[in-house]
Amino acid sequence: MALLMAAVSLLSCTEEGVTIKGMVEDMEKEKDTPICFLTRNPLTTDTCHVTLTAEGTFEQRLPIKERRELYLMVNKKIVARFLVERGDIVDLSWKGYSPSTTIRFADPARERERMLSELLTERFNPKWNALSEKVSRATPPYDATLLDDIEKYANEYRQTIEEFEQEHGVLPHKEAFLVDGYFNALGPVQYSLEAIEQLKQRGLRSGLPEDTVTGKAAYEVLPARYLAHRAYRSFLWNWTNLYVRNLTGPADSVTSLYERFIERMDTTFRIMQDRETAEWALAYRAPFTEFDLAQNEALSYLNHLKNELTFSWAKEYVQQTIDKLTPYQAGKQAPDFLLVDESGKEYTLAEFRGKYLYMGFWSRGCSVCRREFKHIPALREKYRAFDDRLAYAFVYLGEEEDEVWLKSIEKHGSRQGINLRAAKRDDNVYNITGFPTYILIGPDGKMVEHHTARPSELLQTGKNVLDKALKGKQKQD
Repeated sequence: MALLMAAVSLLSCTEEGVTIKGMVEDMEKEKDTPICFLTRNPLTTDTCHVTLTAEGTFEQRLPIKERRELYLMVNKKIVARFLVERGDIVDLSWKGYSPSTTIRFADPARERERMLSELLTERFNPKWNALSEKVSRATPPYDATLLDDIEKYANEYRQTIEEFEQEHGVLPHKEAFLVDGYFNALGPVQYSLEAIEQLKQRGLRSGLPEDTVTGKAAYEVLPARYLAHRAYRSFLWNWTNLYVRNLTGPADSVTSLYERFIERMDTTFRIMQDRETAEWALAYRAPFTEFDLAQNEALSYLNHLKNELTFSWAKEYVQQTIDKLTPYQAGKQAPDFLLVDESGKEYTLAEFRGKYLYMGFWSRGCSVCRREFKHIPALREKYRAFDDRLAYAFVYLGEEEDEVWLKSIEKHGSRQGINLRAAKRDDNVYNITGFPTYILIGPDGKMVEHHTARPSELLQTGKNVLDKALKGKQKQD
């Protein structure tokens, strides 16, 4: 099978947006090969599907106004990532079919950046892994040796970029490389306020543009345009989350903590030095509320947050999360599903009418899912008296072939309930955003709790959601 060879040419263009065009030669006509581009915005990922003509040509227009990450996907696999800006014309062409690709940029400056990306990946991935391993074995406050290693990483990254530019020529997006290098260096300690404060005192901002303010930590003064870079987004969200938690003081409950996020929005703005960046930090955590709060509490918080935000894109993002969570509110009719078991028998929600349905969603690569499965036998024993009123189903979400699913059940899954998977492989049943996720549905088909307690949590002492549902109902009977 021929290697997918692509050539990318980025030329200047005065029109709005980014134009993607090109030709696919010698594509195997009998293969269904979906091709698309993903545009990574600070809050959302927009998909643009490529439609080929009979001759194999295509031309798409993406409404990109600011610098964004663009991903080329072939057969649902990311085969290239590069930055694009308004006015770019991206010209791609390749032969054959393959889930991998070798990118070549026709524009000399962009080709230099591709070469630099490969060099940085090869040289610094091992260094970053070693640094992360060292951090994982240490506890804050970190000693000077580890902080020296972080500074050394940042300085070497910057020096590599500078030397490459001197040898090969100007890099149009040099700033992006410097930002990635700086926040990659901070990445291993991004969950430690103590470490960040120690590095701030050292004045670490190696290689960053000179518009940062002398004496201030770089992450407090960088403007919102840096949200285009993954390393910055990842670091900023984690750091903001830690900092706001720290400044708001101990919360009496998770709910009150979220309420304090709203109360201390002025604190967030002060930390970020830029309201747009601060609103991004607050809006970005919106989908994560369902992991921390009960569904009704999460929706109440998100509606409050949406009213406090001022940027339309932040409001829209929060509204999208509200729309996704609303069908799964406690007391609402649970959406129907179509699932199949190992023999191919179809199951809908009606199959479990009259029983509480405890559903666990898992994937093949989820180690936490495997740990939770080990608690299922004890869980079933604990609620043995309610076997006639409680059903267990374990739903595999993945697009692998049935053979892979069945082997995964034998190796990692559970035989303490019904094993199911979506009838349509790409169907995301119940808007599952992470694994493992457990859901409890009532005998009447109404949602009891979306993102409910895991098996290990149900085994702990104290009244839980199953106790309230099963034993509370028993008392009424």
